[in-house]
Amino acid sequence: YNLIDQYRSLEQYNNGYAYNMMFVGPGWMNKMGRWEAPYELLYKSYSDGCKYYGDLKKKGQLIDMTMSEFADYYRQKKHYTEPECALWRDVLYGSDKQLFWYCDPYMRACVNMDQGGAIVDLRPYAAKLEWPVGIGTPHIQDASYPFLIQEKYRAGYFTHYAGEGTIRSAKICHNGEEVDLCLCRTKAHFSEERTEEGVGTKRVLTLDPVDIEFTDLTVKIQTVITFEEGSSEIKIARKILEMSDPNADVTINEYMVACYGTTEYTEDMTGITLQVSGEEVKTINYEYKCREESLQGANEVSALIPAIKTRAALRAEDKDAVGYVREGYAFSPMFTLGYTVRITGKEEFATWLNLAREN
Repeated sequence: YNLIDQYRSLEQYNNGYAYNMMFVGPGWMNKMGRWEAPYELLYKSYSDGCKYYGDLKKKGQLIDMTMSEFADYYRQKKHYTEPECALWRDVLYGSDKQLFWYCDPYMRACVNMDQGGAIVDLRPYAAKLEWPVGIGTPHIQDASYPFLIQEKYRAGYFTHYAGEGTIRSAKICHNGEEVDLCLCRTKAHFSEERTEEGVGTKRVLTLDPVDIEFTDLTVKIQTVITFEEGSSEIKIARKILEMSDPNADVTINEYMVACYGTTEYTEDMTGITLQVSGEEVKTINYEYKCREESLQGANEVSALIPAIKTRAALRAEDKDAVGYVREGYAFSPMFTLGYTVRITGKEEFATWLNLAREN
């Protein structure tokens, strides 16, 4: 299976277009080796790669362009809110792991199917930060756009923070037992739908159902994740398909543990405002005190992060759901936004994650 073909397969997620770049230069043929690889392997990779590109071009299946030519092509083909999508499958190490990347003017997100469809990377492009880089700027070397979630730098689920690393997932609870969907490997299927207004499309990830086993109950649950073009929102719906006891119920805890930064080192969280909004408004000004506020029927739970000019919010339409916010502490400097709700067989619970500029 050729790695170039995997890039070519991305056309099915991006309206018939796929892009791949190969660095052309003498480094490939350095007799001393380069990029931690010996000369023989580099030379063969370069030769085989160039030949395969050439064969595809002869068949009319590839157009080679300079970067400036590609920029013109890209501007002509893509409209502003149209996202770039990639349902990527590991072909190098044989794990068959799936990741879905989504990028548009409002966000970049990564969904990991090996962790039950958890969001493991999230960048709030909606804030439209000015981030100058170089000598004489606040960021001499660091050109990264700040994240809200980053499982590699801020631990994710499998973490010494005892489950308090940055991630967007859900916990299924029953009679004192709890299972995080991060522990349930699955696979995803991609589709597109027109929006209700007929403007733009929705990119939909339908995950294969997973079985959650408690001591006295087995639950089959399915996750559907929807990215609506131009909305700056991610909808996550969980549906109970089957229960071994039709009269039983489970509690779903939809949560997002987040922070901000560009590295593994914590930033100053003071200045962040956490809020639960509904018939009343409850607020926490971040002071590392591990406080929590909750409200039944909350319209929205949110975090205002002035340092990166970002507002992140979760909302739900189920009036039985309890919205909550939680402050972290010095050794787990995160914040949590979430909803809990009790549901029974065949019922569905949906939440929407929204990103916006703070003002």
